[in-house]
Amino acid sequence: MRIAFAFRPVFDFPYSPVGLLQEEDNTLTIGLIENDVEALAYDAGFSTAAIGNIPPVAVNVPQVLLETARWLGGIDTFASAGGRPFADLRTGAADPNLRRELRILQMALRRCAHDLFTVLVDESTKVDGATEMFGVSRDGLSGLSRVIREELFQLDAALRGDTVTATEFRFLADGLLLKLRSEPAYFNLVSLVDRETTENLPRTVAAFIEGREPSPIIDTIALFGRVLAVLDLVGGMLEKDEPLKPAVVLFSKVHAMTGDLIERLNRRVQRLGEAGGAVTDSLDGASYTAAVELKKAVSQELLGIMATRSAIGVYARTEAAYAQLSESFQQIVTVLSRELDDSLDPDQMFPNFAAKLEYSKRLRQELHSMAKLSRAAEENCDKTTTDALNAKLKEFSASSIRFLFYKDIETFERFVEEIRVTRQTKDLVPIIHRFGAYLETLFAQVSMRSVLEGHPFEG
Repeated sequence: MRIAFAFRPVFDFPYSPVGLLQEEDNTLTIGLIENDVEALAYDAGFSTAAIGNIPPVAVNVPQVLLETARWLGGIDTFASAGGRPFADLRTGAADPNLRRELRILQMALRRCAHDLFTVLVDESTKVDGATEMFGVSRDGLSGLSRVIREELFQLDAALRGDTVTATEFRFLADGLLLKLRSEPAYFNLVSLVDRETTENLPRTVAAFIEGREPSPIIDTIALFGRVLAVLDLVGGMLEKDEPLKPAVVLFSKVHAMTGDLIERLNRRVQRLGEAGGAVTDSLDGASYTAAVELKKAVSQELLGIMATRSAIGVYARTEAAYAQLSESFQQIVTVLSRELDDSLDPDQMFPNFAAKLEYSKRLRQELHSMAKLSRAAEENCDKTTTDALNAKLKEFSASSIRFLFYKDIETFERFVEEIRVTRQTKDLVPIIHRFGAYLETLFAQVSMRSVLEGHPFEG
């Protein structure tokens, strides 16, 4: 399947030959998606002068540059780790073929190539100080774009084979990083992600800390805010239903940033000691919570995501890891912020917080109700109890089921179908028994959601 991303007028460039230009109906295709993967934005022979002939594209340059910086930061982390950023938590023998990992690296680079192209098109026709604000010039971005395109051809050639060994991956990754790090624009963009400025924070977090006196609490809020800004890109990919394998690159950056954050907090806790009082306790609690949630997300979801072939499986793992990390980190930021301003409304800090809280409370209540009905049907499996259970399952399937994680929906629907079609009592009772046990497990998992902290269940 090939789908064109087009700006008008559009040119169509072949996938791999360099310097060839094909004109079709006065349209110029600057990007392709092949097998759900964005291809090169334009070939290595496309000149800067040619860019100047393309009409400007409506683009938020600061936002695109910040997103590109986060992707490049993830690429740097992913490549530096040899394509296995979570190897320290891996168990068992790793797959010796790293072709999947190289493919993911290629996909992430293609995205950066496309984003840089949109900025260059915008910058070719008007003066915009956004690039200088981030310490990069248009010429610097053009040079970085050219290096990325050249390296993409190298990766494309390597992926023509069936296998990529760890040594081959390391050779390609080291060559890639050597070329990228030689570009000043790359260095400035990657360092931007960790820069202690409000530009690379979620807007609400930046607004809260702006103008406040520096303190350990403010510094910690900013640290978590920078991680949340990277996670926001994953959330955007989920909302737009984009191919999700490249999100591993972003999770790699989140993993590295959170690890550094935890080490920094632990050092500060040791330095403050008991003299720090409540501040020490807050920082220690934030460090512990972040470590637990990160380990849980990696071990339960991210370790196996690259080997997952099913698109449904990739979506389920990505959604669960994203929710695990974003909700817990938002909760940490909210708690720390309220220590500085107890009048703070969490819904103002994170507008989606209220919606998540309400649907999580509703989901927990409905799971409890279904568990009660299933127990009643198991104890007295007659038409009245089974009809009541089926009616509730039908109602839930038409409404609140969307509040479950994607990975749980399939299991739930399979149980519902079994209960619906089974007529014999001797066959139905064991199914309802298993379903009841499943609901209790699901209820416990929902109750552990970070957003429900401080909201005990009142059945």
